[in-house]
Amino acid sequence: GEHTHAVTCCCFSHDGKYILTSSFDKTARLWKANNGTLIKTLGHENWVNSCAFSFDDQLIVTACDDKTVRIWDTQSGQLKRTLAGHQDSVRSSCFSADGNRVISASDDKTARIWDANTGQVLS
Repeated sequence: GEHTHAVTCCCFSHDGKYILTSSFDKTARLWKANNGTLIKTLGHENWVNSCAFSFDDQLIVTACDDKTVRIWDTQSGQLKRTLAGHQDSVRSSCFSADGNRVISASDDKTARIWDANTGQVLS
């Protein structure tokens, strides 16, 4: 279950039960925090630069080198939404406290706020 390239980000879920990692191996991976067991692998088209949980741990957001931000369902591992609009690699992203917005930072010299439910750019 180990990553096959550099790990770019890691974080605990807010309830402490899970660990999330992202990597230049084009994956984000969800692990059990108590024993390190791999639970899910979230495949991407390019490098994954950062990863974060929503505050209720129901969703995962990843920032990708393919200029997108992706929102995933934590339990199923299914891709829920792809946020496209940056002109260069996205370096980091995270959810607002209420989970309704995502902010992302890119090499295109912008930070964008997105509606996490619709994928629309808010600013």
